[in-house]
Amino acid sequence: MRLQTVILTIAAIQALIPSIGYAANPIIVKGNRFFDSITGDYFAVRGVNYYPRPNAGPLDLNNLDLFSNDFQHIWGRDLPQFTALGANVIRLYAVDSEVDHTDFMCGLQAEGIYVIVDLGANCKGCEITADSAPACYPASYKARGEKIIKEFARYDNVLAFSGGNEINHRTGGNPWTWNAPCQKKFIRDMRAFLQSCPTLRQVPVGLVVADTDRDDNALYYNCRTDPSDELENAQWYGINTYVHCEDISDPAKATGFNMLRDSFKSYDYSIPVVLTEFGCVSPNFPTVDGYEAQRTFHDAKFMNMPEYSDYFAGGVAFEYSTENANSMATSAYPFTTYGPQNYGLGYFSPEDCTDAGTNCTFQRFPNFDFLKEVYTSYDSSSEPALSNYEIPPNHAATSNCPAGSPALSSFQWLSDSSPGEACPSSSGGQFQCTSRESTVAVEPSLTPLPFVMLVATDDTPTPTEDEITPTPTTAILVENSQPFTEHGGCRLG
Repeated sequence: MRLQTVILTIAAIQALIPSIGYAANPIIVKGNRFFDSITGDYFAVRGVNYYPRPNAGPLDLNNLDLFSNDFQHIWGRDLPQFTALGANVIRLYAVDSEVDHTDFMCGLQAEGIYVIVDLGANCKGCEITADSAPACYPASYKARGEKIIKEFARYDNVLAFSGGNEINHRTGGNPWTWNAPCQKKFIRDMRAFLQSCPTLRQVPVGLVVADTDRDDNALYYNCRTDPSDELENAQWYGINTYVHCEDISDPAKATGFNMLRDSFKSYDYSIPVVLTEFGCVSPNFPTVDGYEAQRTFHDAKFMNMPEYSDYFAGGVAFEYSTENANSMATSAYPFTTYGPQNYGLGYFSPEDCTDAGTNCTFQRFPNFDFLKEVYTSYDSSSEPALSNYEIPPNHAATSNCPAGSPALSSFQWLSDSSPGEACPSSSGGQFQCTSRESTVAVEPSLTPLPFVMLVATDDTPTPTEDEITPTPTTAILVENSQPFTEHGGCRLG
């Protein structure tokens, strides 16, 4: 009788899982939208770019992995701020596959927060370079990407992998076609690796571009230069764009933002589009509580309104904390004046804090509360659920390649002859976080969760469900690292 009672209790718990899910169910893609794989709810990205660089000391560098278990005093300080902000996504620029990220990822998962993980970094052999194709894709980058995928695909709260950040700013004045084939080939290689590993969750692989050559880049990464190659196009598209630089609350008057929407409306895009950096800094924004140029983030509200959500899956504000090293020349600590690099939702104090002896404390700017108001008041009730969403015909096909698009088959790729990573065992391809206290704590699932990518194309039927499994791993400076190059608010590494 006792055994029977236990079995019934487990069955009852399992029966509840599809309806309530847990803090961060795997997200799936259907057409150009994200959905919760368990609840079926529409998932709108409301994120923040995260690189918690201290004001001074040995960690005052770019390209560090500050997200390992060894740096809980850093990210553990910031996690409650993400929750207070109402963010459901953070974006990371550089990670090290050799260190343990379990505590970080599980801490985020308990709060229902997902991660976009960049596979590149600003170090030799770690990214697409400024060389022309095919030399711009070093074989070592393939190995790096596969190792990071093996490390992070195990976690249910990885939203997506990014194959690179703004490689279109590394053309040396040459046309966009200069190194774009390398980025496209890398995406294809990462998709092929994931597809070859049935023990890994099929996390979407895409990229992030700067907002230049908008039409050509958008169409190229969603097209197939070989129509029979179903792995060639990206599975999501990120664009770093700063187009709303006035304190305008009426979306009808938001000229730059509406031009951006109209561009993507004309593309009839078949994959999700995320504004992976947004939040223009401008003296046109008001002074609040003694802080100049406080962004009001009306664009964060626009992008998730029904008239825009057909084209955008949400966005990731740039950035969590103002980086003293970048801002000091034009807006010095405590950053009360306008400066073109003063992008933070807050800053770290005291001025000489290092997080390696003198811990930093996060101080919010007024613009934190403006973004919080938008994120925490978001209402998705007007959006379709997974169960009743039908991919519109105009979002069902990959794009036609723009004129002059280089075919991947026209190059000889070093990555084709380099050995790939071995797939993890069935036990190594998933990781279940243990239950912990959380403002939104829910017990983890008792069974592996499905991940579905339903993407209709112009010449293939919509795929059926693919089984995936949910997803363990100090500042470490990536080997031969160099400082990031800054372009406006964009970290080019």
